[in-house]
Amino acid sequence: MIEQIALPVIPAIKLNGEKPAAKSARIGELSEEEKAQVEELRKIDQEVRAHEMAHKNAGGQYASGPTYTYTVGPDSQRYATGGEVQIDSAPVEGDPEATVAKMDVVIAAALAPAKPSAQDRKVASEAVATRNKAQAELLAKKRDEQSGDDSQKISFDVNNFGNTPIVSVNKAYETGLGLSGDEAERSGSKFNVAS
Repeated sequence: MIEQIALPVIPAIKLNGEKPAAKSARIGELSEEEKAQVEELRKIDQEVRAHEMAHKNAGGQYASGPTYTYTVGPDSQRYATGGEVQIDSAPVEGDPEATVAKMDVVIAAALAPAKPSAQDRKVASEAVATRNKAQAELLAKKRDEQSGDDSQKISFDVNNFGNTPIVSVNKAYETGLGLSGDEAERSGSKFNVAS
């Protein structure tokens, strides 16, 4: 699955009804309002590029290069006002351990920018769910490996208490009957394990 991690397109700054590309002016020829618009576009451009590069850098091999949406300013220059990075967030088939590691990268990439967007948080949330599912698969696999064939090979022996001390076995039995040590002796229900 390829997710898009994107900074939403920032609405273009209105340029007093003029088409941005139609006006070819040098910075010195711009009005104060147009200079303010250019400065705002430069600021947005820097933020958008930093945001998308944060995704790309954190996403490593799973992230594409950023693509941008541009707005032409009153100075006839193009400024990035939106962008996206695509990230491969599909689980690794048949390998839950690799899926957990990959989802760690996807989560880090989605939340890498200083101000993650709603889409960024959604991608991170979906990656967390995929990661949790893979971790559950890993735990089930380990549990199966630990109990798998051993449980069938070892037969249960009521007289074999393993490494449990005999005192503990006697105490557990008496507690199960609801008797204290003295009551067990008086009732004739005293339980003793012969060693």
